Amino acid sequence: MSLYPSQIKAFKSSEPKTLGAVEIIIGLLTVILSTIVYKLHYHIQREVIILILNGAQLIITGIVLVHTGRRPSKCLVGTTIVLQLLTAAFDIVGFGLIARHVPFRGESYYYRDTEWCCDPLHSVWACCGEGDKAGQKEFLVNGILGTLIGFLVLVCIIGLVVALFGVYALSVSAIKEMTPIPTSTANAQYGAGGQARTNVRNGN
Repeated sequence: MSLYPSQIKAFKSSEPKTLGAVEIIIGLLTVILSTIVYKLHYHIQREVIILILNGAQLIITGIVLVHTGRRPSKCLVGTTIVLQLLTAAFDIVGFGLIARHVPFRGESYYYRDTEWCCDPLHSVWACCGEGDKAGQKEFLVNGILGTLIGFLVLVCIIGLVVALFGVYALSVSAIKEMTPIPTSTANAQYGAGGQARTNVRNGN
């Protein structure tokens, strides 16, 4: 089903092709970084698997959004809205699962499984041991998890914005097109009224 011109304009105002490309890139980075964490840290592999699936789903959602931006239709816009809301839901779940594993808490760094803590007033590397590969691995995982959390927040915002513009395009913009001005009927009525007024003036 085709969209009205005002609906197409309203949906394209959200820059769907640009946001879709951003989602594809973030999805690829999410899969890559999650795979690295999966190999480095065995304690949160189940949570990381969810992130990998979320990244794959985000790639599909981005591809659909780019295609919808090129050839918008009611079916594609509706599908995009559903996918974006699912993406936002997955992002919220992923954020909740990953945020509790991030080592940073307030003014100190700690790690649940190795039971170490670093005073923020001292050098992190001096505290954990310079050249300690285990400590470096832990901080690498910490940085990747922080990056993934940032991706989750960004993609959640993008998904909600695109879904909002999609709903607006399908509902509010359609109202403007559902009540067209009957130009031909109006002209005919105006012509008949004008002829009647002319006859009255002529005494007919």
